[in-house]
Amino acid sequence: MRSLISTAAIVMVASFVQFDGVSITPIGGQDRVSGIIAGARKALGGEDKVAGLKTLTAEGPFRRSMGGRDMEGTVVVTLARPDKMHRLEEIAMGGMVGGPRIERSMVLNGTTAWEDTQNRGGMGGGMRIVMAGPGQGPGGSTMTEEQLNEARVRRMRVQMNRLTAALLADAGTQWVDAGIAESPDGKADILETKEETGRTLRLFIDQNTKLPLMVQYQDPKPMVMINGGPGRGPGGPGGPPPPPGAPGDGPRPQMTPEEMQKRAEEMRRNPPPLGTYALHLSDFKKVDGIMLPHKIETSLDGEPNEEWTVEKYKVNPQIKADVWEKK
Repeated sequence: MRSLISTAAIVMVASFVQFDGVSITPIGGQDRVSGIIAGARKALGGEDKVAGLKTLTAEGPFRRSMGGRDMEGTVVVTLARPDKMHRLEEIAMGGMVGGPRIERSMVLNGTTAWEDTQNRGGMGGGMRIVMAGPGQGPGGSTMTEEQLNEARVRRMRVQMNRLTAALLADAGTQWVDAGIAESPDGKADILETKEETGRTLRLFIDQNTKLPLMVQYQDPKPMVMINGGPGRGPGGPGGPPPPPGAPGDGPRPQMTPEEMQKRAEEMRRNPPPLGTYALHLSDFKKVDGIMLPHKIETSLDGEPNEEWTVEKYKVNPQIKADVWEKK
């Protein structure tokens, strides 16, 4: 089914079409939805097991392409259904010895949310990175703290629902029938729902194994701003450094904190165009009676964007209350 996953990933969210050997057949009815979900829940371990999963942690290494650069590190995600999520990323710039490291925390705690990014080391401490990830949207200093919190909560709740859709076929909202994807390798049922963003979330379920194959959605493309360090390079801020001696080689000028804040606010006020993201799920293994994917690969507009290998799951672990508190 890997061929089905990769080709279905580039079917745009806006419409169902036939593309690269994948035929999408609209059904347009609700009759199949309950049967599809029941089959998926049974394949995942049974309705009781899925409903009984209240907390979950997933941990492992990842690689990501962002702003023209490769990043790698580890990510730990903690979920507490229905409305709590903690995501901790420790990121290094791929191929840069002694380069900067980023520790990035994103936390949803019911009706509040917070995030924090710490840059550590790199180029004698002179290289700093500002990241504007998918779905952050406009804002900046013109927004009140209450508005900022509402925007963070909405964004992180959407991200949590995407992940639970991928892992448990549960997006927290009602699914509707969106057709069947067919390729030479097999067929997948397609369910869809509306996110809080107003955009469409789609779930592809393998008709043979009944397991989730892919989750597809749209979000603004990520942006990265790098301050200091190697030369700007042909890709602009965040782009790959040029070869030695080429135009643009040498250190980037160091921006002041005020300049960094201004650039960050410009990035938020002028978000990039939407891209089509897809989470491809594979390497399912049973963990405490529940089938969970141990490889989650993300594509952006049909191109590889991230690969996360989950080395450790914990089902229904005890979560300390201070996990959700801002440090």
